[in-house]
Amino acid sequence: MKIHIRQINPAGIELQESLSSEWVGLTQKDNIRFVGPVTVKAEINRVDDEVFVKITASSCYQSSCYRCLEDMKKDWSTDFTLIFDIDKQEEFIDISEDVRQELILNLPARVLCQENCKGLCVDCGVNLNNQECEHKHSIVSSKV
Repeated sequence: MKIHIRQINPAGIELQESLSSEWVGLTQKDNIRFVGPVTVKAEINRVDDEVFVKITASSCYQSSCYRCLEDMKKDWSTDFTLIFDIDKQEEFIDISEDVRQELILNLPARVLCQENCKGLCVDCGVNLNNQECEHKHSIVSSKV
């Protein structure tokens, strides 16, 4: 995503792009990955020698539940702001790599299929969301 500095008027400008999930760089080997395009909306303003870029991004990701290991898909969105120092000779700013890194950093580290996921039995491995087993389980509260 390139921003042409001279095109930023006093009211600011808006850009929108649809980025392919492959562009982000997450693969089948990663625990979490985008399964559709990532829509990126940017509100761009310039104040003196700084450019402020407010980003709203959204997509859908696929992951495995942290507790029960079931595959799942979830809608996702994030907001972040990038600030760039510019000098008078610069004609444009390429924010692509900054946006890519922020997208990855704003993905959840651990995903649950549901907030009250019971996980797997540590003795027999059964998914406790789907069926009971004969083993005693103490409920362990952990924040994800």
